Amino acid sequence: MSKTDGYLYVVPTPLSEDVDDFYTVEQKKNVHHIQYFVVENKKPARNSLKKLALNTPLQELKLFENNKNSHLNYEEIIDILKLGSDVGLISDCGLPGVADPGSELVLKCHFNNIKVKTIAQESSLLSSLACSGFNGQNFEFVGYLPIDKNERKRFISGLTNEIKNLKKTFIFIETPHRNNETFKFLLESLNPENLVCIAYDINGNNEFILTNTIKDWQNKNIQFDKKPCIFLVN
Repeated sequence: MSKTDGYLYVVPTPLSEDVDDFYTVEQKKNVHHIQYFVVENKKPARNSLKKLALNTPLQELKLFENNKNSHLNYEEIIDILKLGSDVGLISDCGLPGVADPGSELVLKCHFNNIKVKTIAQESSLLSSLACSGFNGQNFEFVGYLPIDKNERKRFISGLTNEIKNLKKTFIFIETPHRNNETFKFLLESLNPENLVCIAYDINGNNEFILTNTIKDWQNKNIQFDKKPCIFLVN
């Protein structure tokens, strides 16, 4: 990612319009400068954006709709990000990409080396899913992988079949001291077309959220340093 590239911010929105104090001061601070937003529908988006106390007046924001009735120009959004402006991604309520639109834009950002961040603080699992670009309509948290290598291999084989047949996303965690071993195992066991997202320290100073193909991960030197990681496979 170039130092001049903007960030894509995945922004949660209240489940009810009646909630006025949904965002913390820190959450507002992180996104108050954003002038471009990809939204599901403009009217409910404006109601949520009011609660963010943005620097830019509501009527001056640039909103791009992303729903089944509108065609989002992804290249236009990527160009905005490449020119250095941050972009916010919101849905009508809840978290974009999790049973809501947004995952396709997130994935395109990963493939264009645009950093994806979130201000969501409620769940590291759902935050990592929203920021992965993976299928948020059909996903499963499977906990820890089996420790036994043969069992683990059979387990991964089953996951790849479900991913292929059902387009399903699988989320799991690992004991930090086994991160490197598990990551190596994934690289050796998954199919070349599979995607893997690794996320750790979400909202922290050392936040890391990155999606890559198996081939691209093999060319990266990633050091886990016993960090509590979330692994997503698609």
